[in-house]
Amino acid sequence: MTVVSNPVRLAFASATVFAVTGMHLPYWPVWLEAQGITPAGISALVALGYFTRMVAAPGLSYFADAIGDRRAPLIWLAALHLVGLGAFWLAEGFLAIAAITIVASGSYAAIIPLKESLTMGWVIAKDYDYGRIRLWGSLAFIVMSVTGGLLLSPFGADAILVALMVLAGVMIAAGFALPPDPRKGEQGTRARVNARAVGALLRQPAFILFMISASAVMASHAVYYAFGTINWQRLDYSNGFIGALWGLGVFAEIVLFAFSAAFVRKLTAPQLLMLGALAAVVRWTWTAFNPHWIILILLQCLHAATFGATHLGVMHYIARAVPSELAATAQGIFGAIGGGVVMGLVMLSAGPLYSGLAAYAYLPMAGLGLVGLAAAYLLQKRWRTTGI
Repeated sequence: MTVVSNPVRLAFASATVFAVTGMHLPYWPVWLEAQGITPAGISALVALGYFTRMVAAPGLSYFADAIGDRRAPLIWLAALHLVGLGAFWLAEGFLAIAAITIVASGSYAAIIPLKESLTMGWVIAKDYDYGRIRLWGSLAFIVMSVTGGLLLSPFGADAILVALMVLAGVMIAAGFALPPDPRKGEQGTRARVNARAVGALLRQPAFILFMISASAVMASHAVYYAFGTINWQRLDYSNGFIGALWGLGVFAEIVLFAFSAAFVRKLTAPQLLMLGALAAVVRWTWTAFNPHWIILILLQCLHAATFGATHLGVMHYIARAVPSELAATAQGIFGAIGGGVVMGLVMLSAGPLYSGLAAYAYLPMAGLGLVGLAAAYLLQKRWRTTGI
């Protein structure tokens, strides 16, 4: 009987988790708009989803580290996410949607750090190529972003919610297919995972610089995530072309992941963060001026750096500079602060910015890229002298 290898199972899980993101990020604001939510309300609801990470991501990740098992919590959270999505069919009005968003977004937000830290655990233990595993997640994102655009025209915004529920069901199956946590059964894990160890990590100057840099660059995508599709619709681009633009950006990311082993050998984690930050400055500055569609295609390719290189920097910093027993906790902290507090605050501002400035709302996002670049530069100086 043929046994499916661990990298294949990890790649399948990555594909299912990020397929959900590929459908949700570009098109959830469109579903909200179809429910009569205003631009300010859309940004508030999207921001609320990020704010739930402040509690869900670090709390559940810490729990998984404490029990030494990231697989079982991931499966239960995927099931809760599916329940939350189903509840949206019953929601009427802003407050009802907001309440359900807390459940649906909070459960999904915790899945990502658990899946990523579990993957990196196997990468470190068996010297797997993380990029080759992660690229399947990006490929699934492309397929879903294009599929979402094709679903909108004939079936309307409700097709997005149906697709998300189907993908959540597949994600549950992928959780059962995951290999067991490589730390499961380790002696002393619980003793090393405690509030004092987490506090020491949070006080590290290098970890603080890492958080500032990665959080700023990831948050610089806020206007793009919330209003990218809506802005392109305003410019009379077709839904098919918009889906292709989303897919193109992630295709460039896939190319980076496919060859990431060579990048990781040559660049430190802080240098990867610097690359992502510099690309963010260029990408968002030019996007603010609604460039010709040919230039827009080229700018979408910079997603390989603004997201891809930054993501690689995050993964490899945590893998190399954070104690292995706190890997999921560190992922959860980044999800809470970078993907929760910082992204939530920037996302909350995206609605008023877009309402008042239209595409010029991308200019403050370029400013966040500059903040990320400065912090990554300081982190690289420290990395060069101390190694962390």
